[in-house]
Amino acid sequence: MRLAARSLWLLPLACLGSSGCADFWDEVTARDFNIKAYYSAKPDPLVVLRDCTDGNKRAKALAALQEPAQHGGSVEEQDVVVKILLTAASQDRQPWCRQKAIATLARFKDPRVADGLRDAYYAAGSFSPEIATRLRCEALEALGSVGNASSVDFLVKVLREPPVEGAEQDKQQMTDERISAARALAHYNHYQATSALVDVLRSEQDIALRQTARDSLVSATGADLPPDAKAWDDLLHRPDGSAVVAQPKKFLGIVPVGW
Repeated sequence: MRLAARSLWLLPLACLGSSGCADFWDEVTARDFNIKAYYSAKPDPLVVLRDCTDGNKRAKALAALQEPAQHGGSVEEQDVVVKILLTAASQDRQPWCRQKAIATLARFKDPRVADGLRDAYYAAGSFSPEIATRLRCEALEALGSVGNASSVDFLVKVLREPPVEGAEQDKQQMTDERISAARALAHYNHYQATSALVDVLRSEQDIALRQTARDSLVSATGADLPPDAKAWDDLLHRPDGSAVVAQPKKFLGIVPVGW
């Protein structure tokens, strides 16, 4: 991009907050970028993010962003787009803008996305409980789509959260998050993931969570068994020692206690 196009990055980050924006602006304007070449959508999403403060239009622009690295872009172009989306996912003042940024990141292959989605999960607490739950569920399911191995521990941690004491609404919101974590684990054929899903079948009473755990086990292993913990235990711990899931040492380098 020429000089006029370099200004595209200032406004969206200013809308997200002033911390660190000056350094980012200095870095971006010091280089020539050709990011506009990746977008055929009208209006140009970068122009929208530069000029518009309307939340709906900015959400659509965030949804239209593509990953430069998947389209022959440079490292610098990749850094700019990833930083805009990661910042929007955890700092934008409009929840629907965060949601669109999270959904767009779910299509990215950049290794920074996994950490960014975890940040978005925790940052969602700045909204009302209902909106926060929705954003957290979006972030959890996006971690499944991204398929980054480093996300398994985090997803298992959310899935294993103990029941919430208190209002029924609070209990349901935690259950919704656990269902999203279980759904995300369908993308990970790994001991920690399948073990956590089987534990849900063993001890959980919620029908929706149990069904999601079973469906994720089917997706992860290719086996088709009912939502019965013993049946899955028998499959995953075959007497002949053969495995239907990846061994920890071959996947994350993490060996569960007692392995």
